[in-house]
Amino acid sequence: MKLVRRMCAGVLAILLSAVFALPAMAVIACGATGEVAIAQGEDYYEYSITVNWDFEGGAVPDRFMLNLDHLVDCPFYNPNDPIQQLYIIPQESFSPADGECINAAGQPMDHIQWLGGMAMEDPDCWLPTLHISWENSGLTLDCDPPTAGSAVLTFLSYGMPIADEMYYGAIVIKAGEFCIECDYFGPMPDCNTWAPVEEHRWGMIKALYR
Repeated sequence: MKLVRRMCAGVLAILLSAVFALPAMAVIACGATGEVAIAQGEDYYEYSITVNWDFEGGAVPDRFMLNLDHLVDCPFYNPNDPIQQLYIIPQESFSPADGECINAAGQPMDHIQWLGGMAMEDPDCWLPTLHISWENSGLTLDCDPPTAGSAVLTFLSYGMPIADEMYYGAIVIKAGEFCIECDYFGPMPDCNTWAPVEEHRWGMIKALYR
């Protein structure tokens, strides 16, 4: 009888483990595409990345990260140089909120404000290299994005764009206890000589995509 009880308990434990694992297994759906244009004033290239996610009700994004490890050894990008810090400039970005929310100033909002910044590592998601991080840490801190939605993340760069490529796992989303890697297809800033955009013709960019 004891053996039968142990076997039944073991089967029940396996079934319960499978049930509780389902939300975690579902939290993996995401992807991203990007585009680039000459920013207003033509001093920078403006990169826009559209991230789509569907976490099946299991979590909501807290932070988006774009891996830029291809610039780590770039001789024209030194984050410790005050001038070269302008090589990458994260921009404030937005995504829809999960219903209407009230921001920290007491105003109703229908979107999440993602504040961008540069970082060298993210220990929460084991990301040990240079990246851009967009966090919901501003006026909409108390508002949540939906469990399925999209965000447009933007940054400026002097770096002339590399032609569209697939970057596997280049986007990392911190969502509660989860860290989800997303593939990204689009342009990235290259390691260029330190020169403003106007020294490169727009036709040079178009040629990359032919």
